Amino acid sequence: MYDFTIKGLFNANVKDVYNAFYHPELVSKWFGPNNLKVSSFISNFIEGGQYRVVLQSPDAFQQTVIGVYNTIEHEKELSFTWRWDDTNEMSKVSVIFSMQPNLTTFVKLSQSGFKTEQEMLQQQYGWMNSLEKLTLTMRNLRLTNQTLVA
Repeated sequence: MYDFTIKGLFNANVKDVYNAFYHPELVSKWFGPNNLKVSSFISNFIEGGQYRVVLQSPDAFQQTVIGVYNTIEHEKELSFTWRWDDTNEMSKVSVIFSMQPNLTTFVKLSQSGFKTEQEMLQQQYGWMNSLEKLTLTMRNLRLTNQTLVA
């Protein structure tokens, strides 16, 4: 099996970064690599609850991710299953959030359970690109002095 871990520091408070992983208004701003946009996000954000994200490209091609929230520790950790709806291949995502000095947030995202290195590398690229978009989303949130209430 193959897995990867991505670590990053966000210039935002832990509450905003954590909320970005489940709050529909924020998820739709950053989730999805490259030119993919969230066209639908349905989530029952409780342990054991399910989620469904539909990503759409400019040419209207759609891909859907489904899964179940396994662990929800407010502003500390999220873990959930991940499966593209057109496959039976399931993986697990774990995201650890840690408040740092100067109101920055350290994030450690891991995904495990890939059968091939190619699948793992494609997913890793997707997360890296999405997290770059999350950095911009957090910057824009800060510039507009917004904080979402969950």
